[in-house]
Amino acid sequence: MIKATEEGPTRAAEDFKPRASVIVCAYSNERLSQLKETIASLQEQTYPPSEIVLIIDHNPGLQEELEKTAGDSLRIAPNSGDRGLANARNTGIALAQGEIVAFIDDDAAAESRWLEELVACYQDPDVIGAGGRIEPVWEGGRQPGWLPEEFLWVIGCSYRGMTEGSIRNMIGCNMSFRASVFAEVGAFSPDIGRLGSQPLGCEETEICIRALERWPGKRIIYTPEALVHHHASRSRQTVSYFARRCYFEGVSKVVVRRLWGAAATSTEVGYLSRTLPSAILRDARNVVMLKDASGGAARIGITALGVGAVGAGFALEFLRGRIRRQ
Repeated sequence: MIKATEEGPTRAAEDFKPRASVIVCAYSNERLSQLKETIASLQEQTYPPSEIVLIIDHNPGLQEELEKTAGDSLRIAPNSGDRGLANARNTGIALAQGEIVAFIDDDAAAESRWLEELVACYQDPDVIGAGGRIEPVWEGGRQPGWLPEEFLWVIGCSYRGMTEGSIRNMIGCNMSFRASVFAEVGAFSPDIGRLGSQPLGCEETEICIRALERWPGKRIIYTPEALVHHHASRSRQTVSYFARRCYFEGVSKVVVRRLWGAAATSTEVGYLSRTLPSAILRDARNVVMLKDASGGAARIGITALGVGAVGAGFALEFLRGRIRRQ
């Protein structure tokens, strides 16, 4: 087994073996082949999950199809709440019996040591959540040249400049919590986050902030050794999707900010003031040196578009809130 310390994982006692439930939420028949890869990867873990809980979000046909072939290794149930990822996750939380509850998307596949690396982090009693690295698997074989590494969060992946070590929040495709977190602070807010393909977000941010507010001395940590591979479909490799996702990120940040104030944007301050300027300078240098000049110019433009779209979503939702309160 592995032990998480300030410096990183080290070898530890064999008697640390908490039960770990893994929750997968699915809603679309179009992802069925990827979902099967997700489940297969979970069944090949070096630290076997105590259960795999598969929640189907208001798609009886998909549930029926999976129940025909699932066998005894899966616990399949419908979303018991209104349609949406938050309620689907909450249904899984209510069913899960493990001391650790981990989440992975239905279009992602985990490396064999994924769960082992996450569980190891909880040997530190101050750790209440742990998430890992998410690498994109590009449909078509390669990353679009116009997309900066700093914006891979748009497709739900780890991105250049993201905080490591102790973090404010995890990315939903690869995250875990102590089950006691949900018992104490509640589950995901259904008023925030993704509904089907609508690219809202921040339900993970909100619950992480809620947990850290409840336990200021505790930590959520990022362990890159807990690796998953996340499918990046062609539909998410377009400028229109990029702009739309950025816009709704701005909207979501206002919703979380109403609940938790400046904590909702504490990480983003550093991202905007350091990470993105560094990206622009890097690409500007490439343009001047005629090193991938066209790609560099495109990425500068996309960075400006992304910042503008987030800002527009933030501003418009902020104004809508002011109007509603009048």
